[in-house]
Amino acid sequence: MATFRYEFASIILVEAAFFGDKTTAAKYGISPRTIHRYRKRLNEDAQLSALVKIKKDRMEQEWAKEMPAAIRASIDFLRKAANSAKTDDPDAIHAVAGALKILSEVAMTKKVIDARLAGQNRQTNETA
Repeated sequence: MATFRYEFASIILVEAAFFGDKTTAAKYGISPRTIHRYRKRLNEDAQLSALVKIKKDRMEQEWAKEMPAAIRASIDFLRKAANSAKTDDPDAIHAVAGALKILSEVAMTKKVIDARLAGQNRQTNETA
């Protein structure tokens, strides 16, 4: 019987959580059923569970590091698109308005996250 590959299984489980079972299975040449078996084992195997937690934490940290650059690139792209759009084109107006709405939601989310990280009480606007 083959030895269980903890490293491989932990990578698969973390990537499946972020990118989905089908995408991950195709990337690694395995079946979605294999991912289901790994997930079942995750609930019963402390070693696998610990390794998945470590890898998940690392992936989340990397993802968080990439966000500012991705947001900046998106804003730059939207600025160029808005500046080159025809002001009498209803589709362009709709697209720019939608992008503005999304950007304002991102800005609000950033403020909430920053306040929580700073320990700010939302109701009193004071630090904890």
